Amino acid sequence: SDQERLNAFFTQEWVQWGDPEVLFIKRAARKGDRWTSHIAFPGGGRDPEDKDDLAASIRETREEIGMDLEANHCLNVGNLSERVVTAWLGKTPLMVLCPFVFLQMRVDTEPLTLQPTEVHSAHWVSLRALTSPYLHDYIRSDVSQPFGRSDSDFIRPLTRLLFGQVLIKGIDLVPTESVYCNSGADLLPSGPRVSAFSSGFLSFLHSARTKWENPSQQLILWGLTLGIMSDFLRILPSCDPSELWAWPTLSHVDHQFSIWLFTYAYRKHKLREIESSYPASDTKIGGASGPGELDDTTFTTFQARSRKELQDSALLEMLGGYYDRARTAVLLTLLLRIGAGGLLAAWGVREVRNRRSQKL
Repeated sequence: SDQERLNAFFTQEWVQWGDPEVLFIKRAARKGDRWTSHIAFPGGGRDPEDKDDLAASIRETREEIGMDLEANHCLNVGNLSERVVTAWLGKTPLMVLCPFVFLQMRVDTEPLTLQPTEVHSAHWVSLRALTSPYLHDYIRSDVSQPFGRSDSDFIRPLTRLLFGQVLIKGIDLVPTESVYCNSGADLLPSGPRVSAFSSGFLSFLHSARTKWENPSQQLILWGLTLGIMSDFLRILPSCDPSELWAWPTLSHVDHQFSIWLFTYAYRKHKLREIESSYPASDTKIGGASGPGELDDTTFTTFQARSRKELQDSALLEMLGGYYDRARTAVLLTLLLRIGAGGLLAAWGVREVRNRRSQKL
């Protein structure tokens, strides 16, 4: 049985002293792909010949990275909460995401075979690294990119003028092992080259531009994949997924303030709800000394949870009404800008007329 396999697995010395890791992929750079170069998990759309969502995930994993999840050393331990993926601040539905969790029960991993058109690289990352606050970071993304709108030469400057950029919490990944697809066009970094004789300020600007405007050049866990990872960490009593991310906002100061003001009560209420759903005990699972450690009871509890309970996503709970309030705040800010601009223009016209009348 699965329980017997789990019991035998966690009695092994390399498991007891080992560090649990998660396998991420970096998607290949493809023009028109909404999630181009993003950190993700193996997977994809369900084909007509797939029996169910689980069969689709197994097939996509085999095609993208060459890993056989039906092998004896891989155990399906359950699924995380299904979620409707939306665009434009939660208004436009795109698809239904169905994450499944598999446990690899052998110390060595068979060589991965990456599909060049889909995957740029694959990375094993320790759970301890994901929960370390020292690796938490922020990235900036154009409003037109994460929400699925056209990124044309007209749309990007317009959205930056009106909204600035989206500030999103992320985690810098520190892989313990990586595999790269050497046939991909994005194997080597691209962009303007900074001369070794350039000033330190120019070098700083170049590195800042790469970090803030082109997060695809780095291994940063954020967005949808971070939400899935938060749902997984929610099964660990020693982990609080709400600490892995921050409420999305915009870079313009006036938008930041209005969003903060309009969502203040909602955020406090949701955080209290999330905190109250965690066990009050500080006991570490399996006698672990810190977050990110697993034992057989972790997966036994995970498998025992009903499908109804798995529908409750930590991220969805926190963002439930946040976007509605944020949209209201952004709209109000734009109206205040128009009003302030109108008053300033009226004042300027009046000043010009007064000066002209004085000259006459």
